[in-house]
Amino acid sequence: MAKASRAAALGFAVLFLCGCGTIANLETGARQGWKNALVYGGVRRDVQAAGRWIDHSWTSGENLDIVQDVGTVVGVGLVGIDIPLSAVGDTLTLPVTVPIALISNSANRTSFRRNTASAPPAPAAVPVNEK
Repeated sequence: MAKASRAAALGFAVLFLCGCGTIANLETGARQGWKNALVYGGVRRDVQAAGRWIDHSWTSGENLDIVQDVGTVVGVGLVGIDIPLSAVGDTLTLPVTVPIALISNSANRTSFRRNTASAPPAPAAVPVNEK
């Protein structure tokens, strides 16, 4: 019984301590039929969120707002804390996301035919010096 309780506690700890980006990646994938769950999607989401936060919330010049800038720094700092946690969570979910990525990539791949009519000309023969 104690081992089962420890295993359950460990499972809940892993679930809650893995990054928010990982949870969002898997939640979006589950909601949309798994077609949008990405390999290391949690880390990608965190980095993109930090970039958007800086792009849209940072003030300068006449529009300078120190309170908003402090909020931006705190928010980006929290996302920075989440990135390594998302990396751990994304690594633990690789058995789920890699097959999804392979299946969706093969389904989206278009077939390419080789066009032999416009093939480059063969290289000219190089004369060999005979002695």
